[in-house]
Amino acid sequence: MRRSKLVVGAISLLVLAGAGTGLALSLHGSTSGPAARLAGLTNQQQLRLQHGVTASTVVAQAAVVAREVRNQFVSRGQPLLPAGSRLSIIAKTFHALSAQMATVDATVTGPQPSRWQLVLVREAGEWLVLGTRQLS
Repeated sequence: MRRSKLVVGAISLLVLAGAGTGLALSLHGSTSGPAARLAGLTNQQQLRLQHGVTASTVVAQAAVVAREVRNQFVSRGQPLLPAGSRLSIIAKTFHALSAQMATVDATVTGPQPSRWQLVLVREAGEWLVLGTRQLS
């Protein structure tokens, strides 16, 4: 299994979400005003994402995957990370691109250690994973 995988379906998530993410980023641009402050990642949301990504079942993991790609993720039936992996979000890297879009870096330890950037979308007041990209 390739070490470069955070998400077995990461490429699928990126392909499905890439166009929407690019469009949202170009339309909204970077925000540093009140909208960005409102969109911050709380400690509770950070923990929810970390635990959700490493949950033991695909259905449980789907709770932290954006609605736009959730059905495709569940139908693939493959977990986001190999068993025994741990995800640690680096809160100081959180960057709100708008009130609805953000990025944050994360470190994966376990069978396939690596660093990733999560692309997040805010839905119903919660940050969810829309896509990922590996950091060098």
